[in-house]
Amino acid sequence: MVTTMISAKDLELIALRELRSVPGGEYIAHVEVDPISDEWRLNVTARDGADLDRIQEAIKTTTNRLKQRYVLRTDW
Repeated sequence: MVTTMISAKDLELIALRELRSVPGGEYIAHVEVDPISDEWRLNVTARDGADLDRIQEAIKTTTNRLKQRYVLRTDW
């Protein structure tokens, strides 16, 4: 599978759009990419009233899907 190099800012915008599209995702206020050595993870802030279990599962699924498509650019 071919992966695309992407900046952290662009990845954050894509992740936010995808996470907000899942049921309960309207409570997600902010997404930040946290680079960890060769990997990265998503840090998400949710507003009051969010179903945290549902959001946690959406984060896990979205992160796995995005890692298959994108490689984080480290030259920023």
